[in-house]
Amino acid sequence: MNLSSFILTLLVASVACGNSHASSAGGAVSTDTTARSASARADSSKTASAPARAPLSAEDRQFYRDMAKQSLAYLTTYWQSSTGLVNATPDWANTTVWDIGAQLVGFHAAKELGLISPADYDARLKKTLATLEKMPLYRGAVFSKLYGTKTGTFSSEGRPGWSATDIGRFLIVLKILSVREPEHAAQIERIARRIDLKQVVKDGYLQGQLIGSDGKPWTFQEGRIGYEQYVANGFAQWGADVANALDVHKNAAPITVNNVTLLSDTRYQDRLLSEPFILYGVELGMPPDVAELARNVLAAQEQRYKSAGQITMVSEDAMSVPPDYFYYYCVLCARKPFVVENASTSKEVPGPKWVSTKAAFGWHALMPSDYTKAAIDYVAPARDANHGWASGVMEGSRESTKAYNINTAVVLLEVAFYQLRGGKPLIEDAPVAP
Repeated sequence: MNLSSFILTLLVASVACGNSHASSAGGAVSTDTTARSASARADSSKTASAPARAPLSAEDRQFYRDMAKQSLAYLTTYWQSSTGLVNATPDWANTTVWDIGAQLVGFHAAKELGLISPADYDARLKKTLATLEKMPLYRGAVFSKLYGTKTGTFSSEGRPGWSATDIGRFLIVLKILSVREPEHAAQIERIARRIDLKQVVKDGYLQGQLIGSDGKPWTFQEGRIGYEQYVANGFAQWGADVANALDVHKNAAPITVNNVTLLSDTRYQDRLLSEPFILYGVELGMPPDVAELARNVLAAQEQRYKSAGQITMVSEDAMSVPPDYFYYYCVLCARKPFVVENASTSKEVPGPKWVSTKAAFGWHALMPSDYTKAAIDYVAPARDANHGWASGVMEGSRESTKAYNINTAVVLLEVAFYQLRGGKPLIEDAPVAP
């Protein structure tokens, strides 16, 4: 893998879309500018009721425990004892605050599943939290975009700045840990309070910042429908007023993809894919309006399968494909269905097209069906006995992407934990099945 290319893809922000996105197999798109009905405006202050779930069989329980154990191996293998941070990819000793949040919730899930001892977990957590308490902040106010995992200081690679998307996911995980592990709550709150929320939140929306070509800070509204609502929850959990960012209908217009109604973003630069809905549902539980959109995001993928014969599970993922090595495969990007965008320029590219491992398992955990079961069967070749689960398999050939990374590992850990506790969001208390 060309690391310089991969690093670039992770660091160059898409100004509007946030984090991190027409072919014959894509689907038809039409827009509907009519006013949405009052019934479509669900009460977003409540969590949608989860569908009834059949108990896991003994075979399923063992499968998820094995999957969690395989995924934990990534975290322990690429753990840096000097800082308590984990490499985002195997050969790249850097991390983002999104990835730090991922490792925190991943180790928490592993401990709750009995895969690591409480003593081992506490030692790792204390090391990570100690690093986070002293880690330098961008302009003394906000966690920066990239840190070295061996030093816990600013990485020399990429552009300085902050990502509101990454910080939002980080804050969600801090809240989950403070609730589920109250013995660490005081230290976790100190870390969360290091962030000057007034710099990142303006008029109820989220802001990112980069240093421009003139050497001066450049601040911009960050987030589009999907990612925006998920990460805004992190800021809301710590007291910020992000009402506009939380409102999934605030900047929405109906759009039809393969006869399924979705929401396009009136600010353009849509990036509608699986990732934020899966994390929202597994970690916090989705409110009814977001859950309705999530169901339709999944339904549009199933409709592509029905019309084109290709199992479809799209998300953002690390890939072993030059020149970018990280891509967004979208249900809707820039008003186009089932296109791929690169991370470096947020431009549409012809490929790669793959079936995402974490999307398949995530949707099957949240909204199980015959289709999601077919999808997790389809990605089976992504599992490697020595490396765990790759990011996915290529459409058509089902060849593994052979791309291993912290995000795939952690989402699978979260999904296993979610499944083994009866489909309860991670922020809630729930027993774990034996």
